[in-house]
Amino acid sequence: MRYVIMIQIVGIMALILLGSAAMFAWLQNRSFQEPPELEKTSLLSN
Repeated sequence: MRYVIMIQIVGIMALILLGSAAMFAWLQNRSFQEPPELEKTSLLSN
């Protein structure tokens, strides 16, 4: 019975870690368009 609980805990932790890694990868790879007003005042465009 103890092994079933440990497997459930490890499985839940693995799903949480995989989900957070997938969300982080999605956030890193999504395209972000700035509004034109911000492009004029951006420090990087100088």
